[in-house]
Amino acid sequence: MNNLKMLINKYHYGGIKNPLFAPVAFILRFFAFFYFIVICAKNFLYNKNILKEKKCDPFVICVGNLTTGGVGKTPLVCELANYCSNVLGKKTAIISRGYGAKLNNKKVNVIKNESEILFDDGKICGDEPLMIAKKTNGAIVLTCKDRVRATNFAKENFGCEIVILDDGFSNRTIKKDVTILAIDSKKLFGNKLTLPAGPLREPVWQVKRADFIAIINKEQKNITNLKENILKFANKENGIICNFCEDKFYYIKDGKKFTPNTDKIGAFCAIGQPEQFYQFLHKKFDLAFTKSFADHHKYTQKDILELENLTRKNGTKTLITTQKDEVKIQELIKESNINFVAFELKIDFENDKLYNYIKKELEKYETERNLQQ
Repeated sequence: MNNLKMLINKYHYGGIKNPLFAPVAFILRFFAFFYFIVICAKNFLYNKNILKEKKCDPFVICVGNLTTGGVGKTPLVCELANYCSNVLGKKTAIISRGYGAKLNNKKVNVIKNESEILFDDGKICGDEPLMIAKKTNGAIVLTCKDRVRATNFAKENFGCEIVILDDGFSNRTIKKDVTILAIDSKKLFGNKLTLPAGPLREPVWQVKRADFIAIINKEQKNITNLKENILKFANKENGIICNFCEDKFYYIKDGKKFTPNTDKIGAFCAIGQPEQFYQFLHKKFDLAFTKSFADHHKYTQKDILELENLTRKNGTKTLITTQKDEVKIQELIKESNINFVAFELKIDFENDKLYNYIKKELEKYETERNLQQ
């Protein structure tokens, strides 16, 4: 199943030319047609106010993407949450769907409250929620697939003034005050087909629904021209380039800093676009091998054993992975004699335009609310 998911993901971005794949491609496009019809019908009903978005009391920021996985929106969510909490001084909650977690996401789960992280295993609470909890300071982290219910919960139980939706561009049950759409500078919209034939959750023209465009720069040439073209297509003035840069490497077991050296290393991950991770590592390390799992893969002890065997076979002692994977393997590697290392990225905005936009919209929201009261 993992191999099939990875094969389809490769097809989404034009990576399969083999004519033997044609029957599979036909089936994918057949189902994509019906998916496309359903999504267009849903958006039509919301646009005509036949279906209505629910307005909640906290100021709602949505950070989403049109494509499936691997864009880089989660670090963006963390950066904005830290800004809202620590710069604006607003009590902030982050709501994640909790995809792939053991916790029941039909109810609201508190992953991190005002003072502590309540879960330490990503397999239980979800890899992205736990990663967010660890990378934010002062923000509350909740999981629930019902965004309206979770937003009201954040207000009623924690007095939150701002709620940030990690993902949720396609979820139109809740009214957003600011919608930020993250776009991968290299992958863009893939083959521009909707699921399951392509990576798009919605048709590409729905980019125009966003209030603000965040171009996640994956070391793309002519990134400024790309930004201008995307903003022109989206008919937007508000956009920013988000540059990913290295923060640190550290040993997962004890958190101590790992210093890159000339030794061979192996790498593995279970993220949406693994090749981008490996390309970055290739610039810093002698990469002996890589091992990819499907996005949101739930690691088992068997997987760890396989990784250990690959490491020994390739004559290295160190394995590097992402923070998203770190939170899912911590309990599994306690007895391992292999050095498991995590790589932390930080995000750097080209300017303060996004911060200023959020601050301005928040001030407008608070003024209007005060007048209504």
